Amino acid sequence: MEALAVLHHYASLDTLALILHNRTIRFSRLDKVDDPQEQRSADSQNLGKMKLVSCWTSSDEESIPMWREYAGAECGVRIQMKSHPFKRYSVSTESLSKLSSDAVLNALGSKFDGLQLPLEDFWDKKFHFKEMARSVEMLHEVQYTNDKSLLFPKLIRNCENGWIEADLNTLGIHKATAWSYQNEWRYVLTAVPVGIASVIKGDVEAVKRATEVILDRCDPEIPSFYDLIISDEAFSSMKIVASPKMTPGNRIILDALVQKYAPGIDVAESSIELS
Repeated sequence: MEALAVLHHYASLDTLALILHNRTIRFSRLDKVDDPQEQRSADSQNLGKMKLVSCWTSSDEESIPMWREYAGAECGVRIQMKSHPFKRYSVSTESLSKLSSDAVLNALGSKFDGLQLPLEDFWDKKFHFKEMARSVEMLHEVQYTNDKSLLFPKLIRNCENGWIEADLNTLGIHKATAWSYQNEWRYVLTAVPVGIASVIKGDVEAVKRATEVILDRCDPEIPSFYDLIISDEAFSSMKIVASPKMTPGNRIILDALVQKYAPGIDVAESSIELS
């Protein structure tokens, strides 16, 4: 995959206010995004609830459809941010003290700096995200296709030990060609329906519950969204473009938001003229 320096995100003023105030980017479950096909696989109803995404575009040129669909021609913005903009974490001494060294090495690998999500957030929960490990890629280019086997993939397979597992790698990165104008890249979080503590302890009952989730026998209990913190470097280098028909009142709101939460960030005018 070719490395990208920056990506762009179309958003309403309301969404921008949350991004600037909280310094976070929101990931939403596939069953909450605008394309209802995305959550569907060929063999489970639950698996779409186990993928959360934040959607961006690689196109440097402004898009009229994107303005109208995701920002609003009179009240939105286009945010530019460096790719991989999220804060990195180290595993705290307190967290490590809960584990034996062998268990830590087996579960997380030998390096504890640079984790993409905080370990503590998932210690006692019923799930964790695969992408919390530093070695797992979070950014994916969306592939546009009309191949039904890719749009609705078979994800469940039987293992030699008698368990079943679901490979979610192909879910959430394919869309129908009708969406190709978006030139979309997305950050992806893949929920594993077993908590970190259960993984470390080898909790058989937790593994059984994960199997029940895959087979649609119980809800995965994954939240509908998750917010990731933006790194200081990415936040300070952010660029904002005002929507092409932004009203004077909305421009006052935009300028006030930037002045309060991100002073020093320039707000550019749109290059598009709309009647």
